[in-house]
Amino acid sequence: MNEYRPQQFSMLPLAVKNILIINGILYLATYTFQSVYNIELANILGLYFPLNHHFKIWQFVTYMFMHASFDHVLFNMISFWMFGSVLENYWGLKRFLVFYFFTGIGAAICNLAANYWTFYHVQQAAQVFLNSPTPTSLNTFIASQHLMDFRNLISLNKDYIQQWLLHPDNVQLGNNIKSLVAEYSSNLANLDERFSDVMIGASGAVFGILFAYGYLFPNTLIYVYFLIPLRAKYIVALMGAYEFYSAWRSTPGDNIAHLAHLGGMLFGFILLYFWQKNNRKKFY
Repeated sequence: MNEYRPQQFSMLPLAVKNILIINGILYLATYTFQSVYNIELANILGLYFPLNHHFKIWQFVTYMFMHASFDHVLFNMISFWMFGSVLENYWGLKRFLVFYFFTGIGAAICNLAANYWTFYHVQQAAQVFLNSPTPTSLNTFIASQHLMDFRNLISLNKDYIQQWLLHPDNVQLGNNIKSLVAEYSSNLANLDERFSDVMIGASGAVFGILFAYGYLFPNTLIYVYFLIPLRAKYIVALMGAYEFYSAWRSTPGDNIAHLAHLGGMLFGFILLYFWQKNNRKKFY
């Protein structure tokens, strides 16, 4: 299907309108609760790593309605309105909502799965050091895992760590280092930035909607920056490639959940494939 010509087209269909309103209200509420009540709504509604003490099950849904800045919410909501309004007109309200929440939750699952993979390997690396506490295994543990917060912890104890590196046969110093690594490992979900930071934003679901638009209307022209005409399928391909590259080269301090964006696209493809394969008009 290359072109879309609905018989009745609403510029602001019901689901899109209400999701825009909810995002706007919660964005304003974030600053109101912080300034008036000193309450961080992101700690309640944003999504945390499940082993973090802030995690709650409802965050798989509520994180999609929270944003960190005006630019963040503005870009997400403009993109959501541009492509989401077309899809809701094409699918109808219920099917559109199923797709939106399916891709948004799927994006969260993909991001958390990647974090679990990293978490497991950090724990394994810590165990290697604890089983064989040598200066080499300590340096390997720190360097290979990019543990920024652990480096900060080491800097606070650098005096006796340096002494141990010079005198690795000192049992007392070695035991102190082992205790440090063991404590860090046991509290990893609350100490390391990759597991302690909150995930917020509708980006995962928006990327799912963008993918669906490109999948259903691949040859529709979209004017990038209002100047450069590109077909929807090429925009989807370019953005997917960019997110994949960004996820691959991600470094500590990168606060963009690239794998969530890719997850939104992946779950969007899965649901579209299921709908088309089963030739179903409804999925609710």
